[in-house]
Amino acid sequence: MLKKQTKFFSTLSIIFISIYIILFLSTGLDKIWTYNIWFEFSLSVFLSVGGFILSILSIIGKGKQVPAYFLVVFSFLLILFTVFIYLLPEAGIPPYIPLFY
Repeated sequence: MLKKQTKFFSTLSIIFISIYIILFLSTGLDKIWTYNIWFEFSLSVFLSVGGFILSILSIIGKGKQVPAYFLVVFSFLLILFTVFIYLLPEAGIPPYIPLFY
């Protein structure tokens, strides 16, 4: 069953990553941030971790696929980027969400 849904997982992973990038580059996340920073953070985590999990499922289902490995690496970088933006301080400025600070 997992092998049949591999293409669906890859497509959904690409959609999640694309939505994350479009929201970030179009300043859509900044507009959401004016209302609630936690919703913006939750949306970013959902899209990046969801893309990561779906890309891992597409690798498990089909085996060796170069695009699936690329999706895993790229979605992992998005997770690190999300942590960098929201949870880490920068140059003496406290983080947006002070969980570890």
